[in-house]
Amino acid sequence: MTEHMLDTLLKNYTDLITRVDEHIQRLSQVHKDHLACKKGCDECCRHLSLFPVEAFALSRAFSRLDAPCRETILEQAKQTDRACPLLVDHVCMVYEARPIICRTHGYPLYMEKEGRAMVDFCPKNFKGVKKLDRADMLDLDRMNTLLTAVNNHFIACFEDGLPDRIPVDQALELYQLL
Repeated sequence: MTEHMLDTLLKNYTDLITRVDEHIQRLSQVHKDHLACKKGCDECCRHLSLFPVEAFALSRAFSRLDAPCRETILEQAKQTDRACPLLVDHVCMVYEARPIICRTHGYPLYMEKEGRAMVDFCPKNFKGVKKLDRADMLDLDRMNTLLTAVNNHFIACFEDGLPDRIPVDQALELYQLL
């Protein structure tokens, strides 16, 4: 598969990422004095499983790292199943290609559970903020619905199918298989 073909397959995903990033950037500007999340803060970074579309995007970014960095990450992936192997000295090595869960973690997520509205965010963030506007929140159900649709479109392009979820450590080398 060529770079261009993969770009085409990932277009819906990159469009969704752009929309999520625009929301997070706006929120970061409005609440910049109330956010603890920053480079080096990695308490929420765990070894995750991803939708195939996210795994391929992540693998592509991983393949573009220099060889020593890739080797470090692969070695870390063998040593733990809890911490994200993409962290080197508390910094994500593929930050620009991080999955949606990583992009949104710590920010206000709106969801409904049993008909009851709920908001979740990192307890280190938004200290002193009395009330968040609904516009500040990402609708988790809507975002998951969009991500699922994007993923379903992506996997439909593979004749042999793909697994439902792919752990980060297994995602790292997917790009080489194309």
